[in-house]
Amino acid sequence: MKPLNDIGLLDRDKLLEIFDYLNQQLKENALELELTIYGGSIMTMVYDNRPATKDIDCVFSDSNDKLLNHILKNAQFVFDLSDGWINDEIREPLKSIIKEDLEAFKTYSNLSILKPRAEQLLAMKILAARPEPAKDFGDAFILCRDLGITTKAQLLAVISDYVPRTLLGERQINFIKYLGEDLGYDWQ
Repeated sequence: MKPLNDIGLLDRDKLLEIFDYLNQQLKENALELELTIYGGSIMTMVYDNRPATKDIDCVFSDSNDKLLNHILKNAQFVFDLSDGWINDEIREPLKSIIKEDLEAFKTYSNLSILKPRAEQLLAMKILAARPEPAKDFGDAFILCRDLGITTKAQLLAVISDYVPRTLLGERQINFIKYLGEDLGYDWQ
């Protein structure tokens, strides 16, 4: 297997191919699964902001863990995916989310894929506020434009719906200021 830092990038077509495969495997094993995707997967598949992502940030519904792990290992082999292609580390930041606001993205016979609404995703990007090479800044820029956010007050209102303002520290404040500047607004 390839090391994690050598993971192949997953473009929209490859992600859809993997989801088709997972659905077929679930169907063959009489298992239904709900998968909620976050981060780069959404930006690649929904907003077409990135040509690809390195992993699928996701959370699975309760299911037969042993069988699901077997199906995921098969997908890893079939698509030559590195360890870490499924990233459930998103569970930790989700603990800070006040509410989940999910909507259906794609429904197969045995696999349902959900995603957070754009507002929740934006709040999560602001909370993360990771420096480059993370893509949080570019993603937040796209989401603000897509949502028509032009003022700091609008942005803070969106954030407050999903993240306690007490979690906004210096890193997030600077991120918001630079975001406003790049969008052409004074969010000082």
